[in-house]
Amino acid sequence: MLKKVSIYALAPLLFLISGQAQNLEVLGEYKIGIVGQDQEDTIYQAAHLGAQEASREMSRRYSIDVELIVLTPDSSQGGDQQTSLGQLFIEAADGFLISPDRSVLDAVRFAQQQGQEIVFFETELKAIEPLASIVADEYTAGTLAGQNMLQRLPTKGRTAILMAKDPSPAMQQRLQGVRAAMGYKRIETIVTCEPNYAAAIEAIREAEARDANDLIKGWIFLDDWPLLGMPALPWKPGRLPCVAIQSSPSAFLYIDQGYVSALVVHPYYDWGYQGLVTLIEKLHMNQVPATPHRMTAPKVIDWRNIQDYRDSWKYWLR
Repeated sequence: MLKKVSIYALAPLLFLISGQAQNLEVLGEYKIGIVGQDQEDTIYQAAHLGAQEASREMSRRYSIDVELIVLTPDSSQGGDQQTSLGQLFIEAADGFLISPDRSVLDAVRFAQQQGQEIVFFETELKAIEPLASIVADEYTAGTLAGQNMLQRLPTKGRTAILMAKDPSPAMQQRLQGVRAAMGYKRIETIVTCEPNYAAAIEAIREAEARDANDLIKGWIFLDDWPLLGMPALPWKPGRLPCVAIQSSPSAFLYIDQGYVSALVVHPYYDWGYQGLVTLIEKLHMNQVPATPHRMTAPKVIDWRNIQDYRDSWKYWLR
């Protein structure tokens, strides 16, 4: 014989089922893009991971569905940021994070006119007012590089600086920081090159060959192009202090072998994480950032903290 079950006895079970259904309800769906400058540059892989992990966290926190679309172009295959932004328009993205190069001003402006929310990371376009900018403090990066070099140079020693022939505003800010820290009297020469490994190595070798009186007592690289291949620097490990701004995992080989004394690095992972959180808080909660323009602090990596930084890259590239 079947027993009658009181509705009051079923109440806890009904409440549990109802609660589970509510937890499974998706309260919003958002499509977000992230566009770095070049797939081959590993700093953007770290930024991608930050955005991916933030998308999962935001999904759990607000019971929403966040789809992240990674569209950092592969420049070796002819990709560019304009094409990436066009794809985000086709995908009907709600917003995107971008480290903009100088060619995408019109494309970014068009996206903003179509209602897409925009967060700049690493660098920004001054003509566009985005939801937020999370920008690298390049002047401080240069200052840290100069200060670190001064600690390593012999008395009255002078340094050479490597930079691009056509420097970006960010690189110009790095140079200003180095000059402010070191003063003109401690800078022997500024060497320019195309922004790639082969051109950088050639420019360094030529500068060292011209230095017949051995006046160059150290090097500052305003980007890490000379570290993107096997060691080919024209000095023996440990002979000259060398500080490089920006980094990729290949730099560890140069530090381990004694070619590079220190790195000045930015929080690449945090760019992606903070940027995505900012977008979702605006799209889902209609919260605008209290500080729309933020500058992230660089830091120096040397023998004292190299292992922690190495572990960070293992995590970012896992």
